[in-house]
Amino acid sequence: MNKSRVTILCLAYNHAKFIRQCLDGFVMQKTNFKFEVLIHDDASTDGTTEIIKEYEKKYPDIIKPIYQTENQFSKGVSILKTYLFPNVKSKYVALCEGDDYWTDKYKLQKQVDFMETHPQYTGCFHPVKVIWEDSSRKPYIYPSKTKMGWKRVITKKNLLKTNYIQTNSVLYKWYSNIINEFPDNIAPEDWYGHLLHSTQGNFGFMSDVMGVYRKHSGGIWFDVEKRHLKFGIKMVKFFYCAYKNISGNSKEYLQNIALPNIKSIMDTYYKNGYIKELLVLKETYPDLYEAAFRIGTKEHVKYKKYRKTSTLFLIISILLLILNIIQAVLGVL
Repeated sequence: MNKSRVTILCLAYNHAKFIRQCLDGFVMQKTNFKFEVLIHDDASTDGTTEIIKEYEKKYPDIIKPIYQTENQFSKGVSILKTYLFPNVKSKYVALCEGDDYWTDKYKLQKQVDFMETHPQYTGCFHPVKVIWEDSSRKPYIYPSKTKMGWKRVITKKNLLKTNYIQTNSVLYKWYSNIINEFPDNIAPEDWYGHLLHSTQGNFGFMSDVMGVYRKHSGGIWFDVEKRHLKFGIKMVKFFYCAYKNISGNSKEYLQNIALPNIKSIMDTYYKNGYIKELLVLKETYPDLYEAAFRIGTKEHVKYKKYRKTSTLFLIISILLLILNIIQAVLGVL
């Protein structure tokens, strides 16, 4: 029988430079309840696996790893949905990726106490300190007081507009049906997890800064353009699913949030010549694709030009394919 009150979900991949600080933040927690860490190592090649095994041996009742021999993320597998969510048996769940860390040894105790005294909430979160590994920018606190305003409660409507909740700050009252409602191939997954929990209630905001979010060149969300190029199609699916499944087909959400973000992704694809990806979006989400064309006069003119270019590209590709087939046949003869 699982007696842990809190399960911490941690994703790790080639985090050898950071993982000790992350794991130390877990094992230092002072609580009057049991907690466990489900840490997924996605076939790291830099020594991360060996460090996790070291902590597993030292803290067997806390550190409970899942080791992969082949990288699952590169295969399009959702680590959270496939390997971590199904193993949650506790009342509460916290998140922290392997390159981030906690700074307050009473973080879990404070958050559980908050949730126990505010049972109407689906979760709670706190600000974190954001640091740049290369020191290219000054650290800052997210969310800032300016961003939060006077809000002490975050609703589903608030979360649809922007992700106030940094991954390593949240504590959920676990919504077990999340596995059935969590889409495949979306990004960012943490934001969608927040949104699904927000369908069960509001989030409470705690003002203590209790963690650090690290930005570095190896991080997935380090650069906006690279993010769009690598995860654009998954991000479009995120906004599509949020529109359909969370917002209830809200026209306000579609016009003010979903379409501008989709347009930005399409702009990046067009700028970098990602014709194939644009065609995938057009085929998969024709209505969203067409609606994104109509945002802004300059963009509309540019995309009209693109549409002619993409059609020409398809014709040339087909002709080249036919030519290659003819050459192959003649070579055989």
